[in-house]
Amino acid sequence: MPDLHSTATTFISYSRKDETFALRLYNDLSAAGVRPWLDRYDIPPGAIWDDEIQRGLNAVSHVLVLVSKASVASDNVHAEWNYALSTGKMVIPVILEQMPTEAIPLRLHGPNWVMVAGQDYRTALAKLLAVLPVTAAANPAAAPEPEVAPVDPDPVAAAAAWKRGNAAFNAGDLGAARGAYTESIRLAPDQPEGYIHRGMVAYLQDRYLDALSDFDRAQQLGPDIPLLYNNRGVTYSGLKQYALALADFDEALMLNPDYANALYNRAGVLMTLKRYRLAAEHYTRALKISDRVPAFYNNRGLSYAAMDDLDAAMADYNRAVELDPNYASAYGNRANAYANAGHIEEALADYDRVIALNPEHALAYAGRSEIRFCAGDYAHAVLDASTVIGLRPDFHGGYALRALANFRRGKRDEALADMARAVDLDAAWSTASEASAYLTVCPDDALAALHDLLAARAS
Repeated sequence: MPDLHSTATTFISYSRKDETFALRLYNDLSAAGVRPWLDRYDIPPGAIWDDEIQRGLNAVSHVLVLVSKASVASDNVHAEWNYALSTGKMVIPVILEQMPTEAIPLRLHGPNWVMVAGQDYRTALAKLLAVLPVTAAANPAAAPEPEVAPVDPDPVAAAAAWKRGNAAFNAGDLGAARGAYTESIRLAPDQPEGYIHRGMVAYLQDRYLDALSDFDRAQQLGPDIPLLYNNRGVTYSGLKQYALALADFDEALMLNPDYANALYNRAGVLMTLKRYRLAAEHYTRALKISDRVPAFYNNRGLSYAAMDDLDAAMADYNRAVELDPNYASAYGNRANAYANAGHIEEALADYDRVIALNPEHALAYAGRSEIRFCAGDYAHAVLDASTVIGLRPDFHGGYALRALANFRRGKRDEALADMARAVDLDAAWSTASEASAYLTVCPDDALAALHDLLAARAS
């Protein structure tokens, strides 16, 4: 497939509420010989969205802004057209809804509106084609959703199928993504991109050997693609083959020293290997390249926390939730840091946020259970621990926390049964000294309860 950023001429800026129209417009422009750019189709798996959107805007000459009530209210759409105007792009508002003139932002007013609201779609499309750069011959096979699928190998149709795979991947439909990438491979078997992205789908489906097979085939066809080595490194990491993973991330970074995701993924392996300081350095390098990715801050916070630098960890968690107010894991990690620092009310508030955002976040219930145990609220501690067990019946912490709270409630038999299960799952619970790593909110009180429970178990 060609470099899509270098060939695209027309960026489509839209609200998610107008996605159906945006996808249809992209399809029809592609078939007519325009080379459009739209996030769902043109951002491949594993890319950093903000960076790719900026690259897409930089590459094009024209920007279509799909104007509706939803897009006028969208900060992202506003940022895109404002950036486009500031960099000298031709901005064409496409009016999807009848709106009062004053409701449309001032800088979108001008003579080049294209009306869709109240108009025939084909008429509006023809007006767009009259002003947009048409850089390829009209070809229905160039549309990601062609009316008739091509039978013979066709690189243009392969690129369209690849984009269709991206759209399915970004929508979370891994089955459809795999099918589209497979179609792309059938139509252009000598191109590596289809294999690379189908391999990433296989990884996410826990089909690691299939993923490695696709990545190895891609390497034979295109050995100089950083994304290939990054994605294969992630797969090796999933297989716990950390040396091979690190080697692939190194190869990706040799090919592209500014590959932020490869730095991030390499840091993740280093965290697993407990090389926390080196991991933090990698996260920092990634942030120097892309400083608006919440996961980079969140995970650097974890590396700082592992080194007992709670102030630095807290600053990173704060930045992560500032960038993404719905980032449940960052709230959970911040809650852990608050709890370890003795800021119990703040920790509880963050655990509550995590549970509101993700009612199946077992570790948030575990953290809240421990806090409630420490506060002497044993009944609610048992309730939260039971929720943990329901969500993750193989997690030792749920049984141990419920055992401690029930023991304090005088429910000895239930406590002993739960503690036996906790020890079966993790032998660290068999001694207070080893279990101390798990009990951090009120360690003296919790370990005293554990010591008494273990004594009862031994008697």
